[in-house]
Amino acid sequence: MHPHFPRPPLATVIVTQFLLGGLFIIGLMAILLLPVASEKAACGLPEYAGLRVPLLSLAIAFVSLALLTIAMIALLIARVRRGTILTRLSIVWVDIIIACLIAGAAVMIASVAVILAAQAGTPLLGVIQIPAILALAALAGVSLVLRSLLRHAISLRAELDEVV
Repeated sequence: MHPHFPRPPLATVIVTQFLLGGLFIIGLMAILLLPVASEKAACGLPEYAGLRVPLLSLAIAFVSLALLTIAMIALLIARVRRGTILTRLSIVWVDIIIACLIAGAAVMIASVAVILAAQAGTPLLGVIQIPAILALAALAGVSLVLRSLLRHAISLRAELDEVV
């Protein structure tokens, strides 16, 4: 670690990690509660009981992708605090975040397809998910831009290390 590189305040890192930890716990609880909630929904709406397994699978996949993203962000924040963010491993973690965002959008598209194919509810359900799909795609695009900045910073750091 280079002490002259700016680092975020420790309090900011601790609060951020705490909030990410809270989100992670909520995500784990959601994965545990989703099967029970889907079973109740299937009992309450027997005409859509056939959708239980595909929608439950998609929901668990989506939450799992969110959990992986949270974990990667927490690891990156820790690296920023330690001053070790400028490594190739950080790019791998950013790549995982981008893959999770893209996969999350694909899961949402699949859920829209499942709902519309079964004619479950109104088409408005699919329309409501479009902004979330666009948001995930936009976040993936922003992450790609930030990834390129990280790669550039890593290459500048390597050049600087060679000079010194």
